[in-house]
Amino acid sequence: MAGALVARWPSGQVLLVVAGVSTAWLIAGGRRLWPTALLVGLALSALGAHAWSGTAGRPDAGVEGMARLVGDPKPMPGGGWRAEVRVHGMRFDAEFGAAHTAVSRLLAGEGVWVRGRTEGPARRWQRSRHVIGTITVVEVGATSPAGPVSGLANMLRRTLASGAEPLGPEASALLSGLVVGDDRSQSDRTADDFRAAGLGHLLAVSGQNVAFVLAAAGPLLHRLRYRYRLPLALLLLGFFALVTRFEPSVLRATAMAGGSALAAARGRSLGGLRLLAVSVVALLLIDPLLVHRAAFQLSVAASAGILLASRPLASVLPGPGMLRETAGVTLAAQAAVAPILLASFGPIPVAAIPANLLAAPAAGPLMIWGITGGLLAGLLGPPFDWILHLPSAVGLWWIAEVARLAGRWSLGLIGTVAGIAVSLAVATVAVLSERGSAVPARRLLAVLLIALASISTLTVMASPGAGTRDGLRLLDDSGTVVVVDRRYSAERLLESLRIRGVRSPSLIVFREPVPPWLSSAVVERYGPVRIVGPPGSADAEVPLDSTVLHVAGQAWLLDLGNGILSVRRLGP
Repeated sequence: MAGALVARWPSGQVLLVVAGVSTAWLIAGGRRLWPTALLVGLALSALGAHAWSGTAGRPDAGVEGMARLVGDPKPMPGGGWRAEVRVHGMRFDAEFGAAHTAVSRLLAGEGVWVRGRTEGPARRWQRSRHVIGTITVVEVGATSPAGPVSGLANMLRRTLASGAEPLGPEASALLSGLVVGDDRSQSDRTADDFRAAGLGHLLAVSGQNVAFVLAAAGPLLHRLRYRYRLPLALLLLGFFALVTRFEPSVLRATAMAGGSALAAARGRSLGGLRLLAVSVVALLLIDPLLVHRAAFQLSVAASAGILLASRPLASVLPGPGMLRETAGVTLAAQAAVAPILLASFGPIPVAAIPANLLAAPAAGPLMIWGITGGLLAGLLGPPFDWILHLPSAVGLWWIAEVARLAGRWSLGLIGTVAGIAVSLAVATVAVLSERGSAVPARRLLAVLLIALASISTLTVMASPGAGTRDGLRLLDDSGTVVVVDRRYSAERLLESLRIRGVRSPSLIVFREPVPPWLSSAVVERYGPVRIVGPPGSADAEVPLDSTVLHVAGQAWLLDLGNGILSVRRLGP
């Protein structure tokens, strides 16, 4: 992993040093582990450098031809769709206008003729996906079907989506995210709720999904002879990876499951940590740029944390066995991924631990039933689809309610220093438990849980307080009157309001025109809210100059000078 992160062509001096160290190590009677690790690290560094050079953008130019979709099209906030495509053997992010409605019905593997103009170079997050630039599409033409294997995967996804229609748009979108990682139809409010609850991993397929797919297929696989069981299991793993669009976390889990099956076929058993290490190295040898993907980093860190710390943590936690195991896995995974989350996404929610404990019992059965009962529902159609998805409706309601409460009533956030301290405390508890020091481990764990509970209590009891931060102005201490000073995406606005502690706003004043998706996201989160904006706003009140509004027991004056809306309090 270090070699792939560095991604440099090794110089002659480095090669000489590595060769000398390896030779000395072997002469001294050392094991072959370190020389092998150094050589693999050098190889991955060179492969990474080669992969980065292959993503160097080309000058802006026109492009025309058949674009084969690498991923499913996703809607853009302002209208239109965005999809990763391959044109003439090169990968691009293609942006289609709102008029290109045919693109919205396509899935990965299918093609569409496009004409447009490329813009480069690609940003670093695009290059980590082997994308070299962006195509602004001005014209689309004929479409072409996917190949037989991709076509079968797309048929499965469409069957699952068809069977989930009786659940309603919001629940069916949530089910698609839980089962196959399709989050394209999820609302901004749902996405922020799950992020606030630390349940975002449920909306993107992960190793859990791979395990549950194997569990669902277990009864069939065990009925087969052994000579057929292994190849069929490997084919199932590869096909599920295709269905879920080769998400990094699924690749990691698939590689581990396939490696375990191959080892078992040879009469051997690999330990969890060794299996994880071998799988990571194998995946990085195939694609060294995976190491720069946050989903891959989080998946590897969570797996390592669970393998190392979940059992020791469970042994010192109180309660029934199943609850202790679930809590141990949750604590171990959250502590392991905390440094990456803090570095990549900022503060992490305290609600992640209780929310995962509450959602986990429903998530597992829901994933299994979603892929099995969901397929039956899609194949049989009405009225059986509604009946088959009754268990799904109950599970989805429970998970969505846990996320909604976390989004509306934040339990506080953990910053960098506190987050690292929590991770170290959890690691210390695991080490003490592993060494047999159960009493000190329980005491330290109790201190940690009390500290987290104190943060949550203080956050819930505290009022937001007036003031300006991150483009938001709260004009009163309770946060009932909010002024939005700059442009926001819907997801970013909901996150900022949540972080500021706004729970029940009565009036939100936008100083710039309000797009329809922004106002609808606010109403979804908070219910009926008075939304005011300048001329050009959609789904918002446009006041006359010097309008007086009475909100939260106060009078507020709205001025509209030069098309820019301002608000101030009248009286004391």
